[in-house]
Amino acid sequence: MNNLGIKKILIIGLFFLSGCQLNTSKLEQKSDAINYSRVTSDECPEQPEVVLDRKNVQAIALDDEPITLSGIAKQNQSLGYTFEAKSDQKFNYRTEEDICIWIYTPDNQLVNSKNLPVDGKYTIQVSAPKGSATFELEIGLDLSQNLSSLNSNISINNSSQSQQIEERPPADEFVINYYIDINNRNYESTGNKLSPRFQTISSSYFTYQKWWDSVSEVRIENIYLIEQTQNTAIVDAELGYMMNTGKYIKDPKQRIYLSWDKYSNSWLFEKKST
Repeated sequence: MNNLGIKKILIIGLFFLSGCQLNTSKLEQKSDAINYSRVTSDECPEQPEVVLDRKNVQAIALDDEPITLSGIAKQNQSLGYTFEAKSDQKFNYRTEEDICIWIYTPDNQLVNSKNLPVDGKYTIQVSAPKGSATFELEIGLDLSQNLSSLNSNISINNSSQSQQIEERPPADEFVINYYIDINNRNYESTGNKLSPRFQTISSSYFTYQKWWDSVSEVRIENIYLIEQTQNTAIVDAELGYMMNTGKYIKDPKQRIYLSWDKYSNSWLFEKKST
């Protein structure tokens, strides 16, 4: 990430949304922080005119450093972004373009303040008030939590808390379960187990699904846990793919690098290599 703490990302969409909608919002930048403010525009409907298609939704990872999303918003086709957040985190965003933005809680309720109410997966829906518009949307999370939440953690025994933080599920079991989900065609689950960096390998959710649909079965020959720490893991996986054509292909990239995602509380694929 550069000095401005902004990065461009291209990622796969894996989530479907319908429900309440939000009025248009814009932000003004004050000092060095991104500040939340709402401006209601008569050009943006209170309710989108089109349903957000899951193939147009991208999964993103947010923290306290802002990222910039870019794309083309259309009146007749919305774009979406999903991210994991905790309750009482502050969601901040800013855009210079004339676009419509709606934000939803994990249960599809309208978010009407910058304090996020619950833990889980949130969704941003973006469209243009008319025609189409190229946009940049700067977003980020304030990781601070309210005082009551912090105070409740003080009562936890320090040694027990430290042990709980350090516990991670076995990375080799995570890899095995990932490919079991692939064989079961549970692509929404497997797609969420890829880091934003890994997701750039596929240009879209359609490309991701199309490849795995061409594989009749993933055969796991051997799995070896090479290294596992608090935030990273390395697993060697000897895999073979029985294709729908009847051809069997050995995966030449056996080494899998994983990272721990604190928001989803799960390992994520970072990269594969030979």
